Amino acid sequence: MPARHRARRAGHKIRIRYRNERDEGSERVVWPTMIGYAETVRLLAAWCELRQDFRHFRTDRISAAAFLDERIGCRPAELRSRWKRHMEAQGLRLP
Repeated sequence: MPARHRARRAGHKIRIRYRNERDEGSERVVWPTMIGYAETVRLLAAWCELRQDFRHFRTDRISAAAFLDERIGCRPAELRSRWKRHMEAQGLRLP
């Protein structure tokens, strides 16, 4: 299993460099929840430490990523449950 999969499953944080739709760059530390597809793009769902909220990042807009030694503040399964509740609170149904 690749190191990135082991780190994600172990609950490590990721530092990313990201460019939004206006081509503005930022660097963020995120707690990865899942990777999925929305139509034709792949998305990283994650808790964003900068925004203190769940965010979705298009993977084609991430220019750099590094797994940190620091772990997220809860078990990965708990983080996924929080993300799911967040999405449902916004009226989005999940499978």
